[in-house]
Amino acid sequence: MNKKSLLPYLFIFGLFLLIFAGCKDDDEDDTLYMSGTLSFNLPNYAFPGDSFLVEASGITAPQGDSVVYTFKGEYFTPDSVVAKSFQVKVPETTGSYSMTLLATAEGYSSSSTTRTLKVIPEEFLAMVQGFDVPDDSIADPRDNKIYYYRSYGNLDWFVQNLDWRGAGITYSNEEALGYMTGSLYTWNQALTGEDAPSSIPAPVYGLGQGPRGVCPPGWHVPTPEDWADLASAVSGTHKVFLDPWSGLAEGFSLDATVNGNKIWKYHPDNEKTNTTGWNALPAGYASMSGADFEGFGQTAFWWSTGADGSQGYYRFIHYAINRFSYASTDKSAVYASVRCVRTTGASPQTNE
Repeated sequence: MNKKSLLPYLFIFGLFLLIFAGCKDDDEDDTLYMSGTLSFNLPNYAFPGDSFLVEASGITAPQGDSVVYTFKGEYFTPDSVVAKSFQVKVPETTGSYSMTLLATAEGYSSSSTTRTLKVIPEEFLAMVQGFDVPDDSIADPRDNKIYYYRSYGNLDWFVQNLDWRGAGITYSNEEALGYMTGSLYTWNQALTGEDAPSSIPAPVYGLGQGPRGVCPPGWHVPTPEDWADLASAVSGTHKVFLDPWSGLAEGFSLDATVNGNKIWKYHPDNEKTNTTGWNALPAGYASMSGADFEGFGQTAFWWSTGADGSQGYYRFIHYAINRFSYASTDKSAVYASVRCVRTTGASPQTNE
């Protein structure tokens, strides 16, 4: 076949390539992608049968009614709904359940995201499996919540975090987490007992001399001397607050589970033996005036009444370090846990 006879075939082949390329360009031009990150506000933890308003958010383009949102979650009620927001009831049985949100719009590729919710028991001792239960407890007269306590050295200590809702916040603003690991308070809130303190409290020192603050009647927020008394009693050696307390973290930390899942993240350098029965759980903390939550499952902070200028002192445990150390942070912008104390043998209405 000569070159002249090949020309028609070459022309047709070239035309085919042009048409194919044009179709491909047209397909690419027609593909639109949603802008933003799809999300919805299902909590991480809830009690059986709880009800929440769930709302889709995050898609910035396209806007308005052009986006169709479809929620699907087996065992939820309803288990499927087409809406941007709706009231959902969580399952009545404890366990982990997933819900998926699909966003679609004509001319756009779809977007989806999935969240998992853990339904946990409402009763504390059933919820926190492995909790070392003391013989002694009190009922907070403000809300009738029960707190267990033990005696260490010269003081009685709560062996669970305070969860009084008259001030502070819960981690990620989730109600169920407050019952599990307590509420979080700023230093100012902890010492005054006020959600919006009218003035900045002064630091307080001295064994058994702390202010009542957020604690129940007859109990107070621990001073640096209270903390030192605790460490000295447990270790059998004299401790001061401004020491790192190396080797003490795992004896204070409780390797508890919720629905069979460990709360603390595992690390071999902190085995979480809880030999003291103090039952420390990794409640995390909040910063940026409660806008940012971090550390749940990995760390826990507890306030003392000591301070250095605008910085309040706290003690903390990290999941990977066997040290019950101290540090300081902003009194008004960081939220931490509180353990209440009282002088051993004190009557319920002292330390007001």
